Amino acid sequence: MATDEIKRAKTRIEKLTIPFVEAITWADAWKASGGKDGETGDCAIYDSEQPGLALRISPGSKTWIVRRKLRGKSFRHVLGHWPEMTLARARKDAEKAVGMFAEGRHPTLEREARKEATNAEWLANSFTVAQMWAHYRNQVREEEPFSANYIRDFDRMEKRMGGDPIWTASFAQLTEDEVRAAFKRTCAAAAKNPRASNGGKTTANSCFRMLRSAAKFAIKKGKLASGKNMFSIALEKNWHKAKPRKRTIVADEGGLQRWWAAIDALRAKGQASAKYWASATLADFQVLVLLWGGRKTEMLCLRWDDIDFKRRTVKFREEVTKNREEHMFPLCPHAELVVRRLQAARDKWTPDSEWVFPSNRTGWKTKTRTHIKEPAGAMREVAEAARVPFSTHDLRRTFSNLMSSSAGVGAEQVFVKMAMNHSVVDVTAEHYMEKVAQLRPLYTRFEEIVLERVGLAAPKKIEVDAESYARFLAFEAKARSAAVKPRRRQPVKS
Repeated sequence: MATDEIKRAKTRIEKLTIPFVEAITWADAWKASGGKDGETGDCAIYDSEQPGLALRISPGSKTWIVRRKLRGKSFRHVLGHWPEMTLARARKDAEKAVGMFAEGRHPTLEREARKEATNAEWLANSFTVAQMWAHYRNQVREEEPFSANYIRDFDRMEKRMGGDPIWTASFAQLTEDEVRAAFKRTCAAAAKNPRASNGGKTTANSCFRMLRSAAKFAIKKGKLASGKNMFSIALEKNWHKAKPRKRTIVADEGGLQRWWAAIDALRAKGQASAKYWASATLADFQVLVLLWGGRKTEMLCLRWDDIDFKRRTVKFREEVTKNREEHMFPLCPHAELVVRRLQAARDKWTPDSEWVFPSNRTGWKTKTRTHIKEPAGAMREVAEAARVPFSTHDLRRTFSNLMSSSAGVGAEQVFVKMAMNHSVVDVTAEHYMEKVAQLRPLYTRFEEIVLERVGLAAPKKIEVDAESYARFLAFEAKARSAAVKPRRRQPVKS
């Protein structure tokens, strides 16, 4: 608050006129007030005609102020800036302010109270859901800005909700019935899409969860006096619980073999004709998604600098990962073979590209060639040929399935989370500091299992003689008996 005395400015009294106010500079005012060279500060020139009125001059501005005492303490009341506030208006407002000080009232405090009351009234009646959302979306997030995926979801939500009556409703006056009715309207609108499989409820969930986050942010910033997030209250027991997606390409008997054969056909198509060279790149893209379990954005944004052939590691940069943490994992033999093939294609078709999966088109706006943006067309071609419907995330889900299942690698859960770049909230995980070294044998075994299942490698057989197996069973029995043996109670000391 600018009401307390901070530092007394150098002062003098003059008859203020418009030419004088226009001509005076900070350097002239500072010198005339006795200021020394090399020093800085503000100067206050008091008006000889209107008591209390002064023109406060700083190196960058001229401000009209009134200085008066209230209950024995000096206060400064800011009227406005020159030239936005004229001399005549400043004298008139100064006369009112001096009168309020004489009555024991503080003009600055009363002005701020009026502003707060006006703002509260506006928030209560005119602050709409659309404005609440804009307040959330346009916030400054320097450390963790919204990702491109978030922005894309925001755009979709705004397009969908922009025509709904709730968008122009007062945020503070929302009722539970209004929110629930809007949720039902959104479900009905989304259900018209042929791809909707559950009445549009998943789409409505997504939209209203964004609005719930925006409402929470607005309440935190003081945009709602009651503090009640109506989006949470109204939908607390009305959210649609979407079924978890479990689709993989190994769920169907022979699905992985057919998928791999379709991938080979797509690659052959690209290698047979220069016109379709990108098909070979997209075929290898899908293979690496399966072998690495990467997300679509993480894979497509991969640069050649992210692959270290000497250390045999691959890195997903923190700016492209979902949790904003760098993910480094091993480059195993078959994946390296695929990457080397991509490197040879790069040298032939796009020698200057920094991207592992370069686009064969230039950007419409940038006129530069970046990476492939959307591999859906090539994936659809493979899915139809193999009769195995799948998405990029289904390949990632297949990776997780084979990595963790007893029929696959059978890795511990903590290692599967590391491989998936999920958050590992486990004390045990602190002991696994060498992440890449711990994951390398698991990734290698994963490749072996995939190649065995598609018929490119013979399955490994482990033979154990009867005597060794008997010793193992005896050891297991002894370990189990030791685990359930009760502890001896210690005598109580008297």
